[in-house]
Amino acid sequence: MYWYDYYGKRFAPEHEKNIIMELSQLSRIPFELGNSVHNTIAEILKDLRIRGRPISLDEAKETAVNKFEILVQNKPLIEKRLGIELNPEEREKIHGQIKTSMTTFYGSKWLTMMQDMPRDMWDNWHIDPEGYGEFRIEGKKAYAKPDLLFEYKDGRHYLVEWKTGKPHRDENMFQVQAYLFYAKDILGLDLEKTVGVVQYLTYPSEKPIEVEGRLVNPMEMKNKIISEIKLIESKCADVSKNKPLPIGQFPKTEELGYCRMCKYREICRPDYESEPIQSRLF
Repeated sequence: MYWYDYYGKRFAPEHEKNIIMELSQLSRIPFELGNSVHNTIAEILKDLRIRGRPISLDEAKETAVNKFEILVQNKPLIEKRLGIELNPEEREKIHGQIKTSMTTFYGSKWLTMMQDMPRDMWDNWHIDPEGYGEFRIEGKKAYAKPDLLFEYKDGRHYLVEWKTGKPHRDENMFQVQAYLFYAKDILGLDLEKTVGVVQYLTYPSEKPIEVEGRLVNPMEMKNKIISEIKLIESKCADVSKNKPLPIGQFPKTEELGYCRMCKYREICRPDYESEPIQSRLF
């Protein structure tokens, strides 16, 4: 999937480029669940900044569910391409996950902390920051962007990531630490006064990740990021031109379960045989 996502449009054979472009536009129902929640939270916070209070929780739930329905109706989806339809039980389950996510957000200490701050500081909130979160580390490009950044009265800046998928704490820990470098490099914030946060919205019993910048070893973290960048560069025939090695140098996964809902399955593994269509969305 990596080769098709990042290189297919430029380096695939001409007869495959159109289908790769078409497939690259496909989304998935779980992704749109996340988008509906993220977009609703961003709108709530922007509205809060203007009105001085958030909309009611019931209204937030209804808004997020409606957004989800609009997204899955209008976006090209892998599920649609594979002929998989949401049955009433699956749709109800998804609506429940969205409502749980909004309840978790409203009950989170981050929303309380933001409202505790003087109104004249609310304009400094960074809600769904623009761009791709590009920053430099030893001259190399890296990408990391939180969903929210705000300053609290303890003088620290909190960088918050909202998660609607299943918790992957080790992976999420690495991600949020990279946010601290983004804050330092792009926003000029003092690493000692930043806190990286991952809030698991769909799993309210899962404890949020909180990483204090003052406890992070900058050299160790930098080496981890550079190691990841070098791994990506090792797949390039020409790093300066971002030209990849031949596709054959990108081994296909042996875990065929990953192929089940992969948007590039029909060109990567056209002979893939999936199990009967049932309970396959999550």
